Amino acid sequence: MKQLLDTMIEACLHHGDFVGANAAVYRNYDCIYENSFGMADRERGLPMQKDTIFRIYSMTKPVTAVAVMQLVEQGKLHPDFPVSWYLPEFQNITVYDSQTGKPRPAREELRVQHLLNMTSGMPYANSMNQTQKDTAAFYYEMEQRRDSEHPVTLAEYCRRIAEIPLEFDPGTHWDYGTSADVLGGIVQAVSGMDYREYLFQHIFRPLGMTDTDFYVPEEKQNRFAMAYEPKNQELVPDLGCHLGLNNYQTLPAFISGGAGLCSTVPDYSRFATALANGGVSADGTRIISEKALKYIRTPQIGGESFRKDQQWDSLRGYDYGCLVRVLTDQAAAGTIANLGEFGWDGWTGTYFCVDPAEKLVIFFWIQTACAGTSAAAKLMRNIVYGKLES
Repeated sequence: MKQLLDTMIEACLHHGDFVGANAAVYRNYDCIYENSFGMADRERGLPMQKDTIFRIYSMTKPVTAVAVMQLVEQGKLHPDFPVSWYLPEFQNITVYDSQTGKPRPAREELRVQHLLNMTSGMPYANSMNQTQKDTAAFYYEMEQRRDSEHPVTLAEYCRRIAEIPLEFDPGTHWDYGTSADVLGGIVQAVSGMDYREYLFQHIFRPLGMTDTDFYVPEEKQNRFAMAYEPKNQELVPDLGCHLGLNNYQTLPAFISGGAGLCSTVPDYSRFATALANGGVSADGTRIISEKALKYIRTPQIGGESFRKDQQWDSLRGYDYGCLVRVLTDQAAAGTIANLGEFGWDGWTGTYFCVDPAEKLVIFFWIQTACAGTSAAAKLMRNIVYGKLES
């Protein structure tokens, strides 16, 4: 397996798909493959190393899903209850009417479950409809205020998102967006703790995750990978502000439950291998019950309607659970992975998948804007499954 993976990843590197990569495979908590390729920061001459710190963007979302389900297990939160019970600003939500283009009252109450499975009608910033445009305007304001004396906090973020009319009635369609950030706000409100501190107390510290945070401290900056973006058929440093996040050099005011975390493959593996082993870490620490974990990875959207609503190649053959994709059709996905394999990826190409049946976790991490599930990640997944020993 090692030779096949090394050869494939080196070929993708030389093709110019990414500047550097970390790849690893864990089974039964054991790392059965790991390697680093290329550069973590080409401009500073820093080679990729196994403890390189990455912006993991939307790989933050599965962490938020676990945080929410921890509160569900404690009876402090219920997926079917209205969001307004926890965040009152969502009490009188509106929807942009498709006929008039004007806001109208929502026909369905926005519930926690709609946030968990991205049927909330709260998209990310774009220009395809008025909700996306309104969200884009808010994110622009967040960027302008980022380094001011009054940056947007998570609490303000939730209030402002609640003011934007939804793009559809909750539960009627699927669209990827700001739901996980609002869930972070719910966890903060219900627990009475700052959301970052909640994660440290209930997930990161119990798992021994010492390199995972919403910023990279000065003493770790020499391990922080540069992000790159395609421009004029080459990869150049991406120095922009995305999704309202800061420059990762200081602790941000906005703690993003949807995209804010940085981590390393070994550190995040402590979380992912717990998911692969029924919610229990290698040292026996349980962060979530097996039943709650099963709820997270249960398909919730329905194959045909899900494929109609989403247009991503990486989601062909998948359904959606609680902030994770779930494999339901191997042929459509072009994979020999087991049905029920689940996981997610980040905007800059940090990919992971979990297979509870095999107690398996696969990582392929790069830092290329808009990479998502890269071609190399798909190739790696099939190589690993093809070489697994029973």
